[in-house]
Amino acid sequence: MVKHLTLGAALAAAAVMPAAAGAGSPAQERADPRLNEIQVIGTHNSYAIPADARAMALMAPQLAALYAAMTQQLPEDRRAALAEEHPAGISDPAISLDYVQMPLEAQLRMGVRSIELDLHPDPAGGLYADPLPYRQLRAQGVRDLAPIYTDALRQPGMKVLHVADLDFRSQCPAFRDCLSLMRRWSDANPAHSPVFVLLEPKSSALGRVVEGAAMVPPFDASAFEEVDASIRDILGPGRIFTPDQLRGDHATLEQAALARAWPKLSQMRGKFVFLYLVPGLNLQTFAPYMQDRPSLQGRAAFVQGLPGMAHTAFVLVDNALTRPERIPELVRAGYIVRSRADIDTDEARRNDPDRRDRTLASGAQVISTDYLAAPNVHGNRYHVAPFQGGWRCNPVIGKCRR
Repeated sequence: MVKHLTLGAALAAAAVMPAAAGAGSPAQERADPRLNEIQVIGTHNSYAIPADARAMALMAPQLAALYAAMTQQLPEDRRAALAEEHPAGISDPAISLDYVQMPLEAQLRMGVRSIELDLHPDPAGGLYADPLPYRQLRAQGVRDLAPIYTDALRQPGMKVLHVADLDFRSQCPAFRDCLSLMRRWSDANPAHSPVFVLLEPKSSALGRVVEGAAMVPPFDASAFEEVDASIRDILGPGRIFTPDQLRGDHATLEQAALARAWPKLSQMRGKFVFLYLVPGLNLQTFAPYMQDRPSLQGRAAFVQGLPGMAHTAFVLVDNALTRPERIPELVRAGYIVRSRADIDTDEARRNDPDRRDRTLASGAQVISTDYLAAPNVHGNRYHVAPFQGGWRCNPVIGKCRR
């Protein structure tokens, strides 16, 4: 049994307000904070292109019904965790997925420093090239379907999309193409501040219950090896900060994080940090990646975990509001934390900045949003602008504050 670390007492009552957004200034550069002492803005499902509304109308009710049935079968603790992750609920995918991401290069050029990619194995190629709703709509005579990159989808290799047969339009459906986009931007900006790349292995229950929907293959050892190999092949080892580099001489990866062994910002210029999200924190599905590698020895990416696990340097707390003391405690302990400024379009629709502001103040190093600029797609001013230079001092532990 893994014993989880109990973090220290709650924060003092006074709230820590966000630092000014002008990070990356000469004064801050001279301080040269460590990687865990900065804060960056990223995007959620960074690759996404809006779904064809007709395809969404066909498939969303089926996914919503499936989600409701699966939720009822979950144990109480998992239902509570799901409610925390999706506080407004996701009963209508047409609403929860109604956002528009900028092109990846535009995101990076304006200061985004976290990109999220959802991964679907496709060893033979073509598994996602002709989605079920498009086949159904063509049978009804529809010919003006929103385009997808069919040629890329037909090739063998890992694919990047959100939900097979529902939310499948992607800027770079081939994982290697997404990496190539980032590499070209990095080549043109060799001194850029570090980029956190979140990777989420995906499955889809639609294929198990909807006839004709894609059966997403399991994320097995070969899939994990493909991801590592692609990262190293396209970006090259000199652009990647790996678990081995953090661990150094420490016994475990977590010990290194707790010892605050993270590198200085000056050492991370031009580099990428890959971080696996673990859906449902089901680490058993990561057994092929972590087999005989309790601290991710030799791996290209970090893996989300909990305090007390040998591999944990990266923790996910998407909802900063339910336990407001948790993220600051984790950050002060030495972990890197990802959280979300807005969830399932709810805050943006209501033009409510509360979650955004409290998440920024929490000290989470990586904060994801679906809204980089105002006015947003819902016609109001809610947004989360990237920081000047791509980062700012962490408001909880940053040592470069003026």
